[in-house]
Amino acid sequence: MVPVILVSTYPDRASASRAADGAVGARLAACVNIARISSTYRWEGRIERGTEYVALFKTDAASRAGLRRQIASTHPYDVPEIAEIPVRSVNAPYMAWITDSTSGTSAGRRSRQAR
Repeated sequence: MVPVILVSTYPDRASASRAADGAVGARLAACVNIARISSTYRWEGRIERGTEYVALFKTDAASRAGLRRQIASTHPYDVPEIAEIPVRSVNAPYMAWITDSTSGTSAGRRSRQAR
């Protein structure tokens, strides 16, 4: 099993943090990294430049669809980016942690505590 990374950009740190909290709280993502970026893009016929925040949602294949729905339904942009980065491999302990963090099972919580 390999992880899935979904990428989305947000207009400010607060909205990216809310998305991260919601995804991790709902066990749809194990982790979300947020970084400030500079973006250049075309919107409504004009070239725009500005600061955005990119969020990298780390999840597993079983949680992918639910996470996509949550990002889409709570996103502040009219046209949100929800892109998937293919991951070919990952170290086994990290994958186990992602699976435990998104499974919502008490067995997953026990095995994480036992490490």
